[in-house]
Amino acid sequence: MTSVAFGGGPTLEQRRAFAGLKDGTHVPGYRGYCPQIKYRMGKTYGQDTHELAQSTLHLQPSDPVRPRNVHPILHEAPEATGDNKYVRRMVPGYTGYVPTMPFRYGGTYKVMCDQAIDQYTTAMNQNDGKEADLATSKSAQPRLQPIAFDPEIKQKLDHYRDTHPTPSTLLEAKREFLEPPIPGYQGYIPKLKPTECGLGGRYHRTTGRSLQAFKNENTSHFEILQKPVIINSSYPDSAAFEGDNSRRLYQNDGMIPKYTGYLPQRRFVFGNTYGDTTRGLPVCRHELPSYGDHVRGNGRVIASAYL
Repeated sequence: MTSVAFGGGPTLEQRRAFAGLKDGTHVPGYRGYCPQIKYRMGKTYGQDTHELAQSTLHLQPSDPVRPRNVHPILHEAPEATGDNKYVRRMVPGYTGYVPTMPFRYGGTYKVMCDQAIDQYTTAMNQNDGKEADLATSKSAQPRLQPIAFDPEIKQKLDHYRDTHPTPSTLLEAKREFLEPPIPGYQGYIPKLKPTECGLGGRYHRTTGRSLQAFKNENTSHFEILQKPVIINSSYPDSAAFEGDNSRRLYQNDGMIPKYTGYLPQRRFVFGNTYGDTTRGLPVCRHELPSYGDHVRGNGRVIASAYL
C-alpha cells in the first residue's frame, strides 16, 4: 500500500472502518454541504450526521439518476471557424455572453453551453421562419389604395369635424386680451410677478388684474405719445406738473433715505439727516417744474443784476 503523499493510501471505506463510524456518518472535518446540520446542537458531528442519514431519503445505487431540466439538443452547434462566437466545445472560463446561460444551473459548462446555443439557434430559426411567412402573406395580399386625397372622404371628414367640435377646435378662436388664461397656463403674463397684482388671490383673479394693469399702462403711454411736444415753453403754474406728469426728479419733500442716485452738492453738506439735507438743497427747495428752469431763472436774475 502506497502512502498518501504519492496518491495512494487507504480508501474511503477503509478509513471509515478504521474510525469505526456508523452508517451514514460523515468523516469529521468534512466541509461539504450536509442538509439540516446547522439546525442540530448538543451532539457530536458524527452522531448528528448519522441521525440525519437515517431520517433523510437517499437514492439507492440501483435507482437511476434522472437529470432534470435537460432538453434534447435539436441543432448541432457549428464548428469554430475563427469568426463565429457560439461553436462546439466552448472553452470553460469564457467570460463573454452566451444567450440564456445566466439562467442555467447544475450542469457542466459544456452541457449548459450546448443547451443554451441550441435554444438560441432554434428560436432564431423559428423567428426567421415567421418573418418569411409574414413576407409571403404580405406579398399575396393586394396593395391598399390611399384615400387621403379623395374629395368625398375629405368632405365627410370636414362635415364630421364641424358637427362634432372638440376642445382644441373651440380654442382656435381668438381670445380677448383681458380674458384670463386657463389655470395651469405656464406662459408669460405681464405685471403678474413684478407687481402686487399677483398676490393674495386665485389664479383667475390675479391674471385678470395683471392684464388690466398692463392695458391701462399701455393706454396711458399711448396717450402721452399722441400729445404734441412743446419746446422752450414757459410754465407759470407749477401745479400743472404735479403728480404723474411732473418732470421733477428731486421733490420738495426731499429724497427717501438710502436713495443711491446723484444729488448735486450733497457731498458738501454735513451735520443733518438725509431728509433735512435733501430738502435744504437747491435742487429740492425750488418751486419750478424742473431744475433747469430754476437754473435759467437764476441766471436771468443774475444777469439783470449786472445790467
